[in-house]
Amino acid sequence: MSRGHLVLEHAIDQIDIGFSFRRDTEEGLEELCESIERFGVIHPPAVTENYSLIAGRRVLAAQKRLGYRVTPLWIVHGVSDRLSQVLAIRDEETLRKALKPVEQAELYEELKKLYAEDAARRKEASLFGSPERESDDGAEEAGEDDGRADSAPPHGNDTRSRGQAARAVTGRDSRTMLEQVSQLQRIAADEDEDPMVRQHAAEALIELNEDRKVNGRFLAVKTRQNLARLTRLAEHPDTPEKVRTAATEELSALNGDLSPVEAAKESALALERVQQIQAAVDAESTVGWADVDPLMRQKHQVRKLVDLLRREHGWWDRYDPTEIGSYSDDTQWELITSYVDGATTFMTHARTARTEHAQKQEQETAGADV
Repeated sequence: MSRGHLVLEHAIDQIDIGFSFRRDTEEGLEELCESIERFGVIHPPAVTENYSLIAGRRVLAAQKRLGYRVTPLWIVHGVSDRLSQVLAIRDEETLRKALKPVEQAELYEELKKLYAEDAARRKEASLFGSPERESDDGAEEAGEDDGRADSAPPHGNDTRSRGQAARAVTGRDSRTMLEQVSQLQRIAADEDEDPMVRQHAAEALIELNEDRKVNGRFLAVKTRQNLARLTRLAEHPDTPEKVRTAATEELSALNGDLSPVEAAKESALALERVQQIQAAVDAESTVGWADVDPLMRQKHQVRKLVDLLRREHGWWDRYDPTEIGSYSDDTQWELITSYVDGATTFMTHARTARTEHAQKQEQETAGADV
């Protein structure tokens, strides 16, 4: 059962403000005033039955600044002595659970989008909604289509929207921290990202959600992401030789003794340099496969197959054939046998083609020697 009741209106000057353990009740009061003007009092101040304040000091201060004379109140029953009042104030000040960084980032992303959309609507209204744009014959009736397309929300999140969203979530301009958490969330959820980088990002999110230390973990994940991308460029068989060499050199040049900030910065610059080289190589190769190497497409197919087999190589040593043969169901067994049968047929054709190709090369070599 509720130990209190709501009073819709009570004179503010008849409330005993008393004391508070907080010393920053005036900080950020402008935003609270804006909220009250827009939505009203969402959380009414709480008082004892003698109208001594328990909670809501900043709400009352904002209402006074706005010139309000009355306020809704929540009357708490059973708080009659000094000890009970102090304990109630303690509970109000200390037991409220703040949003964790990941929760803050999710709220920030939603507000950032909504602030940007609101700004776009207001801008459209200022451009198209002025009386001067009405036609002389009054043809623009309310709701009539004037042929103009609705303004789409902005594609980017401008600085103002990010700042507004950050202050709405944390009470300060914490956009950098919130953007970092959002980036870590995107990395952890990106299926195209390196698996180890995704895991590192997921672990960072779990840890920062507990101790709220974001920047160091964000830098570590970004460094690992940059190094993973450089490593892939250096090792992937489809990477052009020039790009592969550049990536290998950049990896070798990176110093392991750098600070987290320097490591993230230098690895990002190294990746950017290699990507610029890759873009230049790609631009040069637009003439097509056959113009560069008549057999490049065929060689690419071979590399793709070998890359696949390299990842699966040795599977016959990792599984017990007795257990597979004894305990696989009919569907599983059919898949296994079709795999083996298909591979056997494939290899039969491949061996025949390899033999014929070798014989053809021998004949061409013998003909050239004559």
